[in-house]
Amino acid sequence: MIEAFYRQMAEVEDRHWWFCHRRALVTRLLARHAPDGHARALDLGCGTGGNARLLAVQAPFVVGLDRSALALALAHAKSSPAQLVRGDANRLAATFLPGSFDLVAAFNVLYHEWVGDVEQVLRDVRRVMCGGGCLVLTEPAMPILRRRHDVVDLGARRFRLGALRRLLRQAGFEVRFASHFNAVSLVPALAGAVVDRLFRRLDATPSADETVGEISEPPAPLDAMLRAACAIERLALGYGLRLPLGVGIVVVATLPVEESRQVRTNSIR
Repeated sequence: MIEAFYRQMAEVEDRHWWFCHRRALVTRLLARHAPDGHARALDLGCGTGGNARLLAVQAPFVVGLDRSALALALAHAKSSPAQLVRGDANRLAATFLPGSFDLVAAFNVLYHEWVGDVEQVLRDVRRVMCGGGCLVLTEPAMPILRRRHDVVDLGARRFRLGALRRLLRQAGFEVRFASHFNAVSLVPALAGAVVDRLFRRLDATPSADETVGEISEPPAPLDAMLRAACAIERLALGYGLRLPLGVGIVVVATLPVEESRQVRTNSIR
């Protein structure tokens, strides 16, 4: 992401309806599909630190890993409860010892252009997890929805739900739950994608001060409506329903219990 977008996200992610919805949804899904206690969590691609407190509720020890020094500085400025480490998702195996974590979270990380090989990153995630551990991830869905937001966010790919399930299974994970989410944004996102294609906005290189209107805070009445719609969506997903369409994908997956359950005293190499 460019600098202005990092700063925009750091400013709004603690209170914007979409970020709040995602955190609440992940908390609910973990309670339903992976309720076992977690000792050590990795926030892979932690960005500006908005999810660290969510993970700190799940595990007493949290590591936040990100490639961007600016993102880590913004996370530190927000008094992140995570141990912040500068590192590359493509080099997990060289950064952490095997079996270091029993909970790994990746929020819109695999779609980033900094991720060179999605399959290899998932295999490395498996390597640094304990047996019986849990992976929770969210990713942007439906390639047809690619729009200016993805360009500014340095997004290289959007995922189809079935393809993401297959990638996880090929990496050795057992998919416990997988669904689209954020259905309320589907029509606006599709309209934005069409407009951006018509005006060739996907071709222009982002400027250093470019931000994204989609994560600006909406007027209070609209904000209340969006939060109400998201609460209904969380209720449905929390009871095990799957949405056939949505702007995002959420997945909870686990490793077989027979995998090594060794947890290192010092997980960082």
